[in-house]
Amino acid sequence: MPTPTREHARDSATSGSATDSAPSGTGPTPDVPALDGLRLRDVPRVGGKGANLGELLAAGLPVPPGFVVSADAYLAAMDAAGVRADLTQMARALDADDPEALEVVTDQLRDMVSRAGVPETLRAQIADAYAALGDDVSVAVRSSATMEDSGGASFAGMNETFTNVVGLSAVVDAVLRCWTSVWGARVVAYRASQGIDEEPAIAVVVQRMVNADRAGVMFTADPSTGRRDRVIVEAALGLGEVVVSGQVEPDTYVVDPETGA
Repeated sequence: MPTPTREHARDSATSGSATDSAPSGTGPTPDVPALDGLRLRDVPRVGGKGANLGELLAAGLPVPPGFVVSADAYLAAMDAAGVRADLTQMARALDADDPEALEVVTDQLRDMVSRAGVPETLRAQIADAYAALGDDVSVAVRSSATMEDSGGASFAGMNETFTNVVGLSAVVDAVLRCWTSVWGARVVAYRASQGIDEEPAIAVVVQRMVNADRAGVMFTADPSTGRRDRVIVEAALGLGEVVVSGQVEPDTYVVDPETGA
């Protein structure tokens, strides 16, 4: 069994008392929709990753099956725990130019989200969607920010991603850690630098794991010049996350989209 890239074995309110064999429900729900059927119009609900994966499926491209824990589910969980307003107020009062204060307050914000946890009703929906992917299947759990790569701002790679996650408790724990990452010091400082004052929300994509030999990122326009007559591929051995996160220096390929050369 592959080793998770983050440590999940901790006791917390996130996992509750339910076991990894939680009862099955009735399939996809508004808070936990399947990837198929999602479109770009759903970005406010499922974030950029979730919506674009739905578009790729609609185009007939091979996409690992999965589901999304919606941004609405995150906000509802914070509402239910009574911390949603406090999170926003504390973040808006924060001086992002004071590194020490930034670290202290964002630690407090992440702790508030962690203590709020994942409600049992939502956990049951996640259990049903996860079971539909297979019996304790290995999955990738990826943050999907609702403001990701929009309006001149790019949040790609800032929020958490976990790979090789196995078991319901580990999946729920990874979802919660994705939620807390929206209040990371780097993310909060970046939002402030971009003048973004709206309440942050985050969705989480859960997909069946693909243990790739090689992976990377493809740009259908040159990201440096904007030229549309070339495709840029940045790739490395292993999972694409090492490219997105900047952990490795990728190989770069320039491809003519007309000839494939």
